[in-house]
Amino acid sequence: MVNFQDSKLLKFANEAINLTNVENENANMPEGVFTAKLTRMSGEISKEYAKSYLLPEKHLKMHEEGWIYIHDFSSYAVGMQNCMFIDIGNILSRPIFTTNGTMRPPQSIRSALQVTAVVLQCQSNAQFGGIAINAFDFHMATFIRKSYEKHIKVANRYSIPNEEKYAWEQTTEETKQACEAFLHNLNHLESRAGNQLPFVSINYGCDTSKEGRLFIECLLEATMEGIGEQKTTPIFPIQIWQYRKEEGKIINEDLFRRANECSIKRVYPNYVNTHQEVYDIKDEEGNIVPDLIPATMGCRTRLGKNLHGSNGKSGRGNLSPVTMNLPKFAMETSSWEEFSKMVMEMAYTGIDMMECRLRWQRKQLMGSAPFMYKNKIWKHEQEYNEKAKIGEVLYSGTLALGFIGLAEALLILEGKHHGESETSQAKALKLISDLHQFCDVESERRRLNISLYATPAESLCHTFAKKLQEQYGRVKGIFDKEFITNSYHVPVWHEINYVDKIAIEAPYHQHCTGGSITYVELRSEISKTPHLYKNLVEGAMEEGVYYFATNIQKDRCLSCNHEGLFDDLKCKKCGSKDIITLRRVTGYITGAYHKVFNNGKKDEVRNRVKHY
Repeated sequence: MVNFQDSKLLKFANEAINLTNVENENANMPEGVFTAKLTRMSGEISKEYAKSYLLPEKHLKMHEEGWIYIHDFSSYAVGMQNCMFIDIGNILSRPIFTTNGTMRPPQSIRSALQVTAVVLQCQSNAQFGGIAINAFDFHMATFIRKSYEKHIKVANRYSIPNEEKYAWEQTTEETKQACEAFLHNLNHLESRAGNQLPFVSINYGCDTSKEGRLFIECLLEATMEGIGEQKTTPIFPIQIWQYRKEEGKIINEDLFRRANECSIKRVYPNYVNTHQEVYDIKDEEGNIVPDLIPATMGCRTRLGKNLHGSNGKSGRGNLSPVTMNLPKFAMETSSWEEFSKMVMEMAYTGIDMMECRLRWQRKQLMGSAPFMYKNKIWKHEQEYNEKAKIGEVLYSGTLALGFIGLAEALLILEGKHHGESETSQAKALKLISDLHQFCDVESERRRLNISLYATPAESLCHTFAKKLQEQYGRVKGIFDKEFITNSYHVPVWHEINYVDKIAIEAPYHQHCTGGSITYVELRSEISKTPHLYKNLVEGAMEEGVYYFATNIQKDRCLSCNHEGLFDDLKCKKCGSKDIITLRRVTGYITGAYHKVFNNGKKDEVRNRVKHY
């Protein structure tokens, strides 16, 4: 009989098959299903291959000892890249090549949203991260016009009176149904291994055309309505409102208010600040260029300046991130000055690690991701050749240098974190500003798009916590929880109001050009005062927050429809355990956190305090 202890890989396989080591690294992938088990086992083999043949010894040491973490290490060996924005308008304007033929360009809003769902699902298999669409309202407005023209022709053919009114009514109804179907598709079509839904984000809010506004209105209405027979909150797509003011007025302010109501009821949309970007988003005539509108992805990924082409979001993405373990650096140094010096040295190594991985990614063949490269979803000029190397195509992407546990590092070296000490805040901001400048200098020196990333750390918050406890013990007040604090955030357990939390975290956004988020925890009573919610979002935008979200804990019983906060995971009215427990992971939400969150995230939820 095989002794599983004799082989590390066989031991892991045994644990994965028999579910004796469930880690829930991804809240979007239940580890008990067949394909998740298979994915975890194959991923472990992929990791061993990368360790043995691809990583320099120094980089492997950094990763395994917990100094710098290489994200999605199981995808390293096959050369996949992380996440990206797709130019859906361009893609839908031409034939789309799939394994079994081609799809014609859609000619209506109904077919456009159907095909968009297919494109997102196909692309999700060509990468290991999320997929985002910028200026989705601008793109879909084109197809709403096509639908309107179609209905005008019908009215003319049958001599229907008041043809324009008829055509618009028909277009409105079609758009409503198309948005409902889009949400249902993205929440039910599991297209990734492990029964995963495509990790999709959509950005919208700035199109003021009649068609663009109709799309926004219908999408919000469909989201508010919920999906399925039980009217549950759609988990995907992550919706992000693009906040913008012109001449002192919020663009689409009436729809912005509706978006606020939707956020209160359904958690989405989140909000991205279009005024917090380093380049101009208008053309010479003063018109907004949709592809240049600042946008983000669900968990927080952001694309900044591009040294190899347009600054536009679409057709490029993040190649691969790494994350520095700031608490470990603090434990290995004796002063803030010594710590800061180590951070800059480690930052250089972290960028080396990403550049090394990029060299391997560039060696992969276009045929490794035929849907992506044949359809030029990652934009490129060369003709598709399945045996050609990807090469310089990826240079338009970004490399994200991340960090985690700034609060714990401050507690170790200064005795107080930045949420409770102005001195700690000043030192922390100086460090992050220096890191930002360092990334800019290295970008120019290496001619690569390098950005500073406020790591969301869904699973890493727990992974690093366990490793730090193994190495240094359960240090009271610092390493005595099952998680460490994400990026620059004020610790979730710290009692602070939302005004102060936003003010403390806002300055970090301008430095974290690879992605950042600030979110606040709200009581459900906010639903009674939506005007206060509007003020909250506006305040965050005016303070300089790039990406803002709120978390309103709201549980719902599927047996009796009672809503409230069920701390004991059963309905307070009828006692049923058939409940939905909506919680934010990082930038996205899940409806069963008590089942799919890892132990670190579960502990974080238990420690979260309300900011309002």
